[in-house]
Amino acid sequence: MFDLVLNSFFASIPVFIFFGIGFWLRYKKAIAPEHDSVILQLAMDVGYPCLIFHSIMKYMVVEANPVMSTFGFSLQGILCGFLELLVGVLAAYAVAWVLRLKIGTGLRTFTLTAGVQNYVFFVVPIIQMLFSAPGDPTLGVLFIHNMGCEIFVWSLGVILMCGGVKDLRIGMLLRGPLLSVIVSLIIAWVGLGEYVAQPPIMKAAEMIGAVSTPICLIIFGCSLYDLTRNFVWQPRMLAAGVITRLMIAPALILLLAWVLPVDPLLKRIMVIQSAIPSAVIPVILAKRFGGRPDVGAQVLLATTLCSFVTLPFWLAMGSKYVVPLLSTAP
Repeated sequence: MFDLVLNSFFASIPVFIFFGIGFWLRYKKAIAPEHDSVILQLAMDVGYPCLIFHSIMKYMVVEANPVMSTFGFSLQGILCGFLELLVGVLAAYAVAWVLRLKIGTGLRTFTLTAGVQNYVFFVVPIIQMLFSAPGDPTLGVLFIHNMGCEIFVWSLGVILMCGGVKDLRIGMLLRGPLLSVIVSLIIAWVGLGEYVAQPPIMKAAEMIGAVSTPICLIIFGCSLYDLTRNFVWQPRMLAAGVITRLMIAPALILLLAWVLPVDPLLKRIMVIQSAIPSAVIPVILAKRFGGRPDVGAQVLLATTLCSFVTLPFWLAMGSKYVVPLLSTAP
C-alpha cells in the first residue's frame, strides 16, 4: 500500500510542475491572457486529436490488443465514462441542495464544476507515469472511456448549465477530440488500420500529440494565476467543492467501479478518474451560458490544490478494493 501511495504521489508531481510553470509565466507576463485561446486551440484541436489517434491505433491495430479491439469493450468504456460523470454531478447537486444554492447563486455552476473531473489532461501524465511498461494499453483505454465523458459534458452538461435544450447544438459534440475517437475506432473496426497506421503517420501523430498535455497544463497554470487575483474568496464554497469533488464523488465512483461488471482495464481508468480534481470546461460553460464562473473558478482552484494530498489516498483505496494498479500493490 505504501509503495502505491508513494508512486501515486510522484505520478502527480509532473502535473503540478506544469501548473507552476504556467503560473510563473503568467506572473512574468511571458504569456498574455489574450494568447490563451489560440494556444489552447492548437493543443485541443490539433495536438490532442493526434494523441488520441496514435494511442488507439497503437493498441488496437499495431499491437492488436485483443480486448481493446472489440466493439463491446468500446461500448463498455463509453458507458463507464458517462455513468462516472453522472454519479459525480448527482452528488454535487445533492451538496448544492444542502447548501440551499439556487439558480442565480451558483446552483448549476457548482453542480457541474464539482461533479465533473479533469478527465483528460490531469489524467494523461499520471497514466504515463504509472503504466509506462511496453505494450500497456491504459492510455488508449482512457481515450475510449473519455468519449462517454465528452458526450455527457456536451449534452447533459450543457442542458444543466443553460437550463434547457434551447442552446444545445449537434456541433458541440462534433469537436476534434470526439471526432478523433470516432474516426480512429471506425478505422480499427472495419480493418483499415493496417493501411492507415503506417510508421510515418504514427510518428507524426505521436510527435504532435506529445505537445498537447504540457501545453494545456501550462495554460491551466496561467489560469490559476488569474483566478487567484480576480475574485472574492467564499470559504463555504471552497469547502463544499473540496468535500464534494475530493471526498464524496471519489467514494461513489469507486463503488460504481467495484459494482460494474466491466473489464479490469476500465475499472483501472475509473479508479484513476475518481481521484481527479474539477475540470476547466464547466467554468467555460458558465461564462458562455450565463452561470456563475466565479463559483466554478473557486471550486476548480480549491480542488486542484487539495488533490495533491487526496489523490494518492484514493488511488491506494481503489487499488486495494477495486482493481490493483501496480503489480506490487497488495
